[in-house]
Amino acid sequence: MKKLLFLILACGGRFVLAAPNLDSKTDKPRVLLEEIKSIADKKNIIVPVKVEAKIQSLVSADIEGHVTRILKPLGSTVKKGEVVLYLENKDPGFTYAAVPIRAPFSGVLSQVWISQMSKVIRGDKLFTVINPKSLKLSAEFPSAELAMVHSGIKGRFRMDSEKDLDLEIRLVGLSPLVDVRTGTASAELEFTNIKNNLPPIGSIGRATFEINQGNVILIPEAALVYQEGKPMVRILKGTDQFDKKAIELGEQRDSSFVVKSGIINGDKIVVRSSRPLKEGDTLEVEKPAEKIR
Repeated sequence: MKKLLFLILACGGRFVLAAPNLDSKTDKPRVLLEEIKSIADKKNIIVPVKVEAKIQSLVSADIEGHVTRILKPLGSTVKKGEVVLYLENKDPGFTYAAVPIRAPFSGVLSQVWISQMSKVIRGDKLFTVINPKSLKLSAEFPSAELAMVHSGIKGRFRMDSEKDLDLEIRLVGLSPLVDVRTGTASAELEFTNIKNNLPPIGSIGRATFEINQGNVILIPEAALVYQEGKPMVRILKGTDQFDKKAIELGEQRDSSFVVKSGIINGDKIVVRSSRPLKEGDTLEVEKPAEKIR
């Protein structure tokens, strides 16, 4: 509303009545708008993983006796059927004959559980053979994330100690059972390209899976106004007017909120204004609408 201001000037002993410029513009609130656009709702699931041998075999004693000779020390390469050690058979029927214990397949001795002249009984662990060229990854997925992952999903393997190591992996197996103590389910993963420089067995890294949960609308917290405790936004009407509209909020993500309902793609909302807005205000848009990111 224009106000008439009177300015009384003293001029040569006479009073002069002066009026302001009636063509001056009213002070419109300047606003910043952003255009609503749904975006892909992506979530990263990160779990620690351990590099292990996919093919490994633990060889145990099936007789009682003493270890008389160990032919292959820890870390040795062995061939299938090659003798690794000898056990002295304590059964009198065998006249204490030395029994050869052989490697079940070609590989590397990753663990030797006994030493020369050790006494063993049936079931004691003797040694473990692994195939170092066939690797797998073991992991534990939290129960809350099991619904988002499945066999065949691909991710990335990285190690903090190897900044340039970034390998594609695939989830090949996931247990349907959740450990009540840890709240996790066991999983097995594998590298998709065995020709790459793979990490050594025993390495610890992390597996990252990017999960697309569909589309979502996010609005900045600054765009929210509250009326009677209910969240609302101011939507541009026409070119220079606005309406308040109630919305339903979801979770907060940093300085933004997920909007479940109330606005749609293409709506332009007020994010900031030069002063508090009142019903019927004529807006001055500060710059073109931008997409919410």
